[in-house]
Amino acid sequence: MPVGSISSSQDTVGIAVVNYKVPVLESKEEVIENCRCIADFVEGTKMGYPGLDLIVFPEYSTQGFHPTKWNELCTTVPGPETDIFAEACRKNKVWGVFSITGEMNPEGNPYNCFVLIDDTGKIRMNYHKINPWVPKEPWYPGSETMVVEGPKGLKIGANICYDSNMPEIVRDTVMKGAELVVRIQGYMYPSKEQQIKVASIRAWENLAYFAVANMAGRDKVYSYFGHSNIVNFDGVTLAECGSSPDEVTYAELSISAIRNARKNWTAENHLFNLTHRGYAVVENGVAGCPYSFYQTWVENPEKAREICETLTRPTPEQEEGRAKETVG
Repeated sequence: MPVGSISSSQDTVGIAVVNYKVPVLESKEEVIENCRCIADFVEGTKMGYPGLDLIVFPEYSTQGFHPTKWNELCTTVPGPETDIFAEACRKNKVWGVFSITGEMNPEGNPYNCFVLIDDTGKIRMNYHKINPWVPKEPWYPGSETMVVEGPKGLKIGANICYDSNMPEIVRDTVMKGAELVVRIQGYMYPSKEQQIKVASIRAWENLAYFAVANMAGRDKVYSYFGHSNIVNFDGVTLAECGSSPDEVTYAELSISAIRNARKNWTAENHLFNLTHRGYAVVENGVAGCPYSFYQTWVENPEKAREICETLTRPTPEQEEGRAKETVG
């Protein structure tokens, strides 16, 4: 893929990722004011990058993550926050990915949401984080991966922060058709090196574009390292921000190039090779799943948990009790 352009074409999706400055917010009024700042950011970015089709903001960029008031800042989807984002997308004729932390949940604690809005202002996806970051995040875990058709027909899948550390979530998202996996994150030091590298690894092993938007700056608790990036489906970084707040970077993603690679690559086609094992010596390869742990996990989840705990640790009852007191 060429780099350094601010354009796009019918075959390419222009994408921008934002090192949004971590907001420290105390009230819903401050949240709404921050939403207006995000809307202005959409407008300014479209002015600067005329080829822009999709802009991505990080996890926690809307409400922040207040250590004690997080529950007071929760909202609904759709709601007043997404209404502001929808108008910005409609006005500037771009798609946008926005964070809602959290969405009120009648069944328990709020959800951590990845909201995709199209260029007409319609919410096209509301994905709930499957693997909340433990032991600090109070969000109720989601239960399904999600993929939708995005700008110019590029298929977009959602991940939120810690999700992408689980290869199973990314693989499942890609196997549902995702050509671009978008990861919104609020990742802090000291895990900078690991989280930058994992984007390239997930892109390479899944033959998928990967786009990451991370916060930058400091809130009441953590320092966030930024380095929002866009990775090609071969694992090579196309564009990357530094660590300063409010940096933006941009790249073009070719739709025909990724579809050609998935159709024609051989040794590097990890998706095809997963279910066609040894096709060089066995006609059409072997399709059966050879991974006993995954078979156990599907058939007997409690047994799978038992296996895991023998390798790691038993459920920490005392810590679990304190967590419930904090978020319940």
